[in-house]
Amino acid sequence: MKISTFPAQELSDDLYRRWQAVAASRPELGSPFYQPGFARIIAQQGIDLQLAVIEEGGRERGFFPFHRDRWGRLSSAGLVLNDYHGVVLEQGMALDAEALLRACRGRYFAFDHLPLSQATFADHVRFESHSPVMHLEGGIEAYRRRLAARAGKNSAGIFQSVGNARRRLERDHGPLRLELQSRDPRAFQRLIELKSQQFRSTTGLDPMSWPWLRGSLDQVFETDEGPFAGLLSVLYAGDQLVACHLGLRQAEQCHIWFITYDPAFSAYSPGLLLLMGMAEAAQGAGLTLFDLGRGTQPYKLRFQTGAIPLGEGAVSRPAWLAQAALAKTAQKRWLKTTILGRVWRSGKSLIHRSPS
Repeated sequence: MKISTFPAQELSDDLYRRWQAVAASRPELGSPFYQPGFARIIAQQGIDLQLAVIEEGGRERGFFPFHRDRWGRLSSAGLVLNDYHGVVLEQGMALDAEALLRACRGRYFAFDHLPLSQATFADHVRFESHSPVMHLEGGIEAYRRRLAARAGKNSAGIFQSVGNARRRLERDHGPLRLELQSRDPRAFQRLIELKSQQFRSTTGLDPMSWPWLRGSLDQVFETDEGPFAGLLSVLYAGDQLVACHLGLRQAEQCHIWFITYDPAFSAYSPGLLLLMGMAEAAQGAGLTLFDLGRGTQPYKLRFQTGAIPLGEGAVSRPAWLAQAALAKTAQKRWLKTTILGRVWRSGKSLIHRSPS
């Protein structure tokens, strides 16, 4: 086996097509984040992206795009934008994670969106989570039946909630209209503005102003390479933009990515209306799966008909680096998720509170 690395900007068209073929050969690599198109977008943003190519028997068998910082820490392509980590590898290929790390001149690689089907990193998974998905094969009525089979009586709630919200929104603001595949640059710019406002109000930061991230989203919006494309979906009431979403599409799969809405319509559950409208239009656009991304937000649990198991962990040289980092992560999880942890944090807050 040979592993070579070079700047991802130098990816040739032949290697691009070979990468596509390897990803297409395995259903678990169906996410758009495993596509060379995503890596090519990131490589053009001025944040150094490298590519490891795994060869065996004189043929390329795998691809691993990565960032490497000055301390030898590796990150998945696209950093915070990437919702699926790991290596694109042919079925049946065995690849040692530490050998990959060594070939990439890395000392540490952490992942938190790694499908458990990724055998290369299986021994390094410490925590598990899920990415909820919506199975949409056969259209919206088939989806409704799947949801009912999964959630029982409670499945009717989301359809009823959306129906009620639709009627109120139409009554107050005019007929609804969904553009599943919008090419309107004004709608895209409005999404950026709304998402920036949302980030600033909730985190105090505005990632949408980072040049590399904004450049990536601009290019995603403009990308249409057949199976791999950006997908801007917009919900209008009358002539007013209510909610919008920018996602990535690969063949029949859409990754739900940046979804936002105008706060003026918050009383109408605009995000739910948009997502349900997209689900209803999916069959006509050839989409059969919506990946909602890792998390347990209530709307994801209400819409999901299944989930993709994910792992979180790290691999390092030497091994104690990953062990130390994951021990700290485990402590943070304990403090955040357990009753005793919450009690401890409350007590610490009282101890450090300034006297009145």
